[in-house]
Amino acid sequence: MSRLNRLSCPSDHSRTSALVVLLLLVPLLLLGLRPPAAHAATDPAWGLVDSTCSASDIAANRAVGIGVVEVEAYWDRFLPSAPGVENADYVTDLRNRVTACLDAGIRVVVGTGTQYPPSWVRGLSGAALVDQRGKSPATGAIDTVFSSAVRGAEADYLTRLVADLPASRLDGIRVGTSAAGEVGFPGPNEAGDGFLQSWWAFGAAPQRGTGIAAGTPTTPMPGWVPGQKTWNGTTVTAAMARNWFLWYSRSLAYAIKGQVDALRAAGYAGAVHVPSPGKGVLPADLTTASNALLNGTGDRDGSLGRGLNYVDQFPVLAGNVAGPLVVDLTGVDDASAVAARAASPAQDMCAADDATTSVASGTPVATWSNLRFARAQAARAGLAAVGENPGPPAAQTGGTATSDSEAAQIRRSPAYARGCALAGFFLAFEAVLDDPSSGLTRQDYANAVTGAS
Repeated sequence: MSRLNRLSCPSDHSRTSALVVLLLLVPLLLLGLRPPAAHAATDPAWGLVDSTCSASDIAANRAVGIGVVEVEAYWDRFLPSAPGVENADYVTDLRNRVTACLDAGIRVVVGTGTQYPPSWVRGLSGAALVDQRGKSPATGAIDTVFSSAVRGAEADYLTRLVADLPASRLDGIRVGTSAAGEVGFPGPNEAGDGFLQSWWAFGAAPQRGTGIAAGTPTTPMPGWVPGQKTWNGTTVTAAMARNWFLWYSRSLAYAIKGQVDALRAAGYAGAVHVPSPGKGVLPADLTTASNALLNGTGDRDGSLGRGLNYVDQFPVLAGNVAGPLVVDLTGVDDASAVAARAASPAQDMCAADDATTSVASGTPVATWSNLRFARAQAARAGLAAVGENPGPPAAQTGGTATSDSEAAQIRRSPAYARGCALAGFFLAFEAVLDDPSSGLTRQDYANAVTGAS
């Protein structure tokens, strides 16, 4: 249920020198790209999001050949009342359900559920995200990126999760930073004040280093607010604005690395999945946005404020996070695919040379589907990829009024998963197939996979 909460130069020598110093302050984590991943030689694994692993669901899934499921854990149920005080009944139930699926021959990916923090975590120092207007997210998202106290509590929870589950048998563990369980800062309008764009890096930790998570850099321009034309008496250039954005977006990579490091330290050696929404910032849009000093220009879908910059982040993660690491692309047959199919020629299907052409000047990537562009960035970084559809169009899922219906998503997603060489596809959500009112069944999913009528 990872998405049920959701669902973008100085004129003199001294100024030039100052800019060089600023650029050096953003760690260039990546020195080279790994070779693109080979296309999958076999069919994707076919799975479901948010399985209960109940006896009835296990039987129903096995009957149609569903071989892998995602099971969501909940931080607030695991450690509801105080640090280190586990809810034994919940932990036992979670372990039993995961084990039941595994014993039945169904592979399991566990979602960590860090998007559901206990109330005591919300009271920790620096737990509140703060944007440039002093607002905090109306969605209740907390600072899993900069706050040392939150990151410490999160690491303790992940350590316990590994210890209390049959971790060595898992197919993967998901990590994320947002209130949707995905990578990213809160999205457009989440401050609840009517503004489109918030930048979630104005608390004491990112601005002054007070209580900042270990190894996470503070802002290279303390006090500067995107859109301002001067900083400390210096004219802000496009290069300075771009450098600030790289710091901001790479902060997410530090946070993901922190979670993976906690899992590895706890003894988990398996795959870690990073759910990644949308297509992220396009290279041309980042240039436009930087030239406008990040004043909102060029932010076509809120990716800038959310810090989604896959062109840079995926290679950084590949080069700095202990693998195996898998990108989970959550936009299979989303609204962007509907629009891309309607383009002439259609731009929704992945192509063999996308890893190269996606970053070449002149390629019309703005018309590509989210899946196609984000998949190309995973390939550039040498990362394996799985995917999932947004689910039924509704406020509490990733679907929108312009998405395909869930029935159409079921029909179309297998072709996208195969065409984009995904290692696995997770249909969102198991509950939809359990609900008679949806009119959809597991057999519909199986028929779409096999091509049966």
